[in-house]
Amino acid sequence: LAHEVRNPLGSLELFAGLLADALAGQSELQPWINHVQAGLRSLAATVNNVLQFHSQPSAKLFPVDLRRLVGDTVDFLRPLARQKEMHIKWRAPNAPVSILADPSRLRQAFFNLALNAFRAMKPGGTLAVKVSPRVKGPRHTVVVVFSDEGSGIRAENLERIFEPGFTTQSSSPGLGLAVTHKVIEQHGGTVRVKSQEGRGTTFTLTLPLAGQ
Repeated sequence: LAHEVRNPLGSLELFAGLLADALAGQSELQPWINHVQAGLRSLAATVNNVLQFHSQPSAKLFPVDLRRLVGDTVDFLRPLARQKEMHIKWRAPNAPVSILADPSRLRQAFFNLALNAFRAMKPGGTLAVKVSPRVKGPRHTVVVVFSDEGSGIRAENLERIFEPGFTTQSSSPGLGLAVTHKVIEQHGGTVRVKSQEGRGTTFTLTLPLAGQ
């Protein structure tokens, strides 16, 4: 079913993008375009989570510029942010950051974290996204941080958030964080989460640089 949905969905996303370009000068129509693109991208995220969790083979990794990959993901997320009257603050490193990655899977992991942030925040909230390489001992890594200003996660739920099917949102199937955790592990990385009720949540993804 997910495969059948994904094929026409890809065409709809393409045509929605072309429509957005064609109507770029008509500001009164922009909210409608935002709603169409946001709805399609949310649906695509759900379909891709099902496919990645249930039917994807081992990841095939090759050199990728993480700075560009995260930047492209942020651009892809902007219609969702505009629809929900939220903001994205993106801090990119000065130079390219090379890692071994499966771009589509890693993009899906980032998308899932952003969707969770949007669900947790009220209009006017900001999602901060940052990429920063670091040297720690003999292993060189890069850190990707998604930090929101949402409602936070209850302490008793923190240990369960990566379980498939666990969700506190009635509209969510509970696969997003499970898929994100699985994808980051496939890339040899780790996921840490810090959260405080009423103050927000920060996910920190640590990935090895290419050659490590």
